Amino acid sequence: MTRTLWVLGNWKQNHLPEAAAACARQIADDLPDALRGTSATVGDIRVGIAPPYLSLAATRPFVRPHAMLWLLAQDCGAQDAGAFTGEVGPNMIAAAGAEAAIIGHSERRALFGDTDRLVQAKLRAALAGGLTAVLCVGEALEVRQAGAHEAHVVAQLDAALAGLGPEAANARLVVAYEPVWAIGTGHTATPEQAAAMHRRIRAWLTERFGSAGTDRSILYGGSVKADNAQALVAAGDIDGFLVGGASLEPASFLAIVARAAAHVGT
Repeated sequence: MTRTLWVLGNWKQNHLPEAAAACARQIADDLPDALRGTSATVGDIRVGIAPPYLSLAATRPFVRPHAMLWLLAQDCGAQDAGAFTGEVGPNMIAAAGAEAAIIGHSERRALFGDTDRLVQAKLRAALAGGLTAVLCVGEALEVRQAGAHEAHVVAQLDAALAGLGPEAANARLVVAYEPVWAIGTGHTATPEQAAAMHRRIRAWLTERFGSAGTDRSILYGGSVKADNAQALVAAGDIDGFLVGGASLEPASFLAIVARAAAHVGT
């Protein structure tokens, strides 16, 4: 099975509904031009945007007609319903028109106390609710400097996916490696550093899930821009990107899409 290439834009706490709709409209309109000249087809690449919850409804009309353009939530509650003030569960996310959710983003872990156990619960809820789950893993600078980065990421994977069998490692599970020291800092892992971690993640997934793990898409996230996207994806073992700040402007986001799509079939 050929792994799917993903380019996902995480808008974080940006774009109120009007601005979100304008951004989504331009991405939808200009996506065919970004892919022109590449061999990318609907089965090869998926482009996605993750607006704030408030702006999901505003962006929904611009993603539904486009088979390559997905709508994601930035998080997912660990339960469908109940007395959980402020939570948005997988059924609500689906009702809003999103097909996927980002789980365990480093900002959720560091700033909002998402523990490994909570990330596991959110992941299970998202998958059980029919969503595609983009599971984020990654290490802080001090962990990498100590040479413990691979062990740290493997521990995050082991915690999040504990108890899940190969049937869970299907096309609705995507992993995103985001070195915390490279998020919003302007620093990017070198293509060699990123590819090495991706190989370690894929080896772990294969050990755990067999061929189902081998086929999982693994994305890179960490100050991705148009001028480094091509070198990163060309390094091998990198199946696309989780893009932060560069996804807030359609032109810069689509430039990343174009550079990633250029490697489809190579």
